[in-house]
Amino acid sequence: MPQISQIFTDFKQPLVVLSKKIIATIFCKYLNVVDLCTNYKKSVLSIFFIVLCFSSFAENSDSCIVKLNKRYFKSYLKNTKDFFISPIKWNNNQWFTFIGFVGITEIIMSEDLNIQQYSQKIRSTRTDNIVKYGFEPFGSGIYSMPLMAAFISHGLISKNKRGLRVGLLGIEAYLLSGVFVNIPKYLFNRHRPYHDKPSDPYIFDGPFTGDYYRSFFSGHTTSVFAVATIVASEYDDKPLVPILCYSIATLSGYSRINDNKHWASDVFGGAVFGYVIGRLIYKNGCDKIKIIPSQTSKYSGVSIFYNLN
Repeated sequence: MPQISQIFTDFKQPLVVLSKKIIATIFCKYLNVVDLCTNYKKSVLSIFFIVLCFSSFAENSDSCIVKLNKRYFKSYLKNTKDFFISPIKWNNNQWFTFIGFVGITEIIMSEDLNIQQYSQKIRSTRTDNIVKYGFEPFGSGIYSMPLMAAFISHGLISKNKRGLRVGLLGIEAYLLSGVFVNIPKYLFNRHRPYHDKPSDPYIFDGPFTGDYYRSFFSGHTTSVFAVATIVASEYDDKPLVPILCYSIATLSGYSRINDNKHWASDVFGGAVFGYVIGRLIYKNGCDKIKIIPSQTSKYSGVSIFYNLN
């Protein structure tokens, strides 16, 4: 008679494959992918979701493990502390980068009104529907959080460390970025494009004057770039994934300009802010050593990465 361990081995792979199909089916139905097959105009976004879902099925042998335990919840406090004290530890290059960011933001701000007028000139019912059903929900979490849940589900069912890691860190990035972005929002209290007639990108009420405006930075853009950076950082060995992640994040940011909810400089600031938050969380969420299998036409082996930061 076959041993129990052999029976488990025989059935493990089919169960894993079945779990992948179930997760993909549920997720695809959530995005109305069936409708996409019959009407491509409804949303090209579902294609990106499917690619990202199936990218998580590729496992590697690394030592970077993130689990839903006490350490994970403590990481929220650690990342919050590191976020606030990080400027104290900046080196000269990081300060120059920050100055460059401020300078570029100022340049974009000088063109905010022209960009806003042009975006509203080309705005139509079609563009409104594209951003409403295709890209804006990434920033609001309607799409991104179910995606992270799918990563976690696959990671738990298939024992896939990468999927679990991306899902947990992605949720953390979304939640913390939603908190951190309120600092510049309340600090600057910038008017949104639709608040004034005519629109004026240079109206900043400053802190302690109420919380009605809060245009700078874009919260949607900050959150979507934070999550995109987690996924892109994890799958940087798959060139297509970072391209897809940042393309989705960029289009999600543009949706805020199309909807006349934010200035272009709000979106640019949110993108950089979200990227920085995502990189901080991903770096802190992983151990210093990462071992990844590598193979070329001439040799096969492993690549060992050691984080000195």
